[in-house]
Amino acid sequence: MEYKINETPTGQEIAIEGSFTFRDHDRFFEVVSLIKSSKDKKMTFNLSKCDFIDSAALGMFVIASDEASAKDMTLVIKAATGKVKDVMFAARFDNLYAFED
Repeated sequence: MEYKINETPTGQEIAIEGSFTFRDHDRFFEVVSLIKSSKDKKMTFNLSKCDFIDSAALGMFVIASDEASAKDMTLVIKAATGKVKDVMFAARFDNLYAFED
């Protein structure tokens, strides 16, 4: 997994590329630290270039959701497609995150 941080008028956007798996635990916690320190009220995860996600990655997204909730921050999943979107909806992530196309 690679990620890039982009500033937008409504908050930060984290673009995640490649496969997001258990091996990316340490890198994703850099993103969780960003959530903790951010003053923004919205953060978007752009998954348009994410081609695989495993159950460990889903767990990391739950941790991110918990951190954001504690700060009253809205998290959005943007442009998830294919198997990535299917897995997220099967795991009921639409209850934790807003989804945008």
